[in-house]
Amino acid sequence: MTVNPNVELEGLTDDPIVNQVVDLIVKRHIQGMEKFGKTMEDNQRPINEWVDETIEELLDAIHYLVKTKTIFDKFKADNKRLKAALEALEKGSFKNAEDKTEATS
Repeated sequence: MTVNPNVELEGLTDDPIVNQVVDLIVKRHIQGMEKFGKTMEDNQRPINEWVDETIEELLDAIHYLVKTKTIFDKFKADNKRLKAALEALEKGSFKNAEDKTEATS
């Protein structure tokens, strides 16, 4: 590997998010070294291949983000229905909450 074993990455900064990103970068670097056997600096691919690879990676990222958003949107809708049902239960009229939820869906 081309990772300096004397570098202490844990707690590198005061920001745990930045530390997590640094950790991910180093882990990804190690994966790449194991798979390709050379550093990014040593990789002499033509620029158009770098651009094509980046486009493919970003398209994958967009798919992952859209999937995540659909999960989040479903969670928000479910949460809204649950809140309405809880309010109805607290008022003693569960049937009215079901009607309201169906009307707003």
